[in-house]
Amino acid sequence: MMNMKYMIFDFNGTILDDVDVCVKAENLTIDHFGLERGQLTKDEYLHIFTFPVQKYYENVGFDWSKNSYAEVGRYWFDWYRKLRDEYKVFDGVKEVLEDCHKKGMKNILLSASSLVELKKQLEELEIADYFDEVLGIDNIYAGSKVDIALEWIRDKDPKDCLMIGDSLHDLETARAMGVDCVLVAKGHQAKDVLLESYDKVVNDIKEVELL
Repeated sequence: MMNMKYMIFDFNGTILDDVDVCVKAENLTIDHFGLERGQLTKDEYLHIFTFPVQKYYENVGFDWSKNSYAEVGRYWFDWYRKLRDEYKVFDGVKEVLEDCHKKGMKNILLSASSLVELKKQLEELEIADYFDEVLGIDNIYAGSKVDIALEWIRDKDPKDCLMIGDSLHDLETARAMGVDCVLVAKGHQAKDVLLESYDKVVNDIKEVELL
């Protein structure tokens, strides 16, 4: 970390501990739309979650000939926001962010979340001041963040950047930018899923400095 100028952090599952809330919102959505598959366990979620999110919903069992992706996504998101008191910042995150600033690095938040929603969450969690830039998308349906990442890094040297995420989509984004990446296995994809494709995987964000 010492030679880096920019630390690029994913949000959900990396900064924000919201997996349990996502699973709860998903099961409420499954019940509402009457999927025959029944309730989703956390372990199942960690093994079938993927990007794009539309593909994940298909893995769950949603049939777009019966309900639209927008309709399902909106219902899930409404519950996710209703449950916002149940998610929190991961232990150790604030210390890592503070340490980056002390070492002269800039903290960049890069997410597939709506930019408006992202900034709202940062304010609610009282961590907005820890980030020098916040990069998100302009809808709530979690499309790819690769384009945003490529636009941001256009005038940067990839060697000056390190990305920290929790999913293979974060790895895909980092590779598109040409930057190194560390994945933290506390988020939305199981550790064994991450290790099938990548070896720089840690159990906790506090371990990143050890690399």
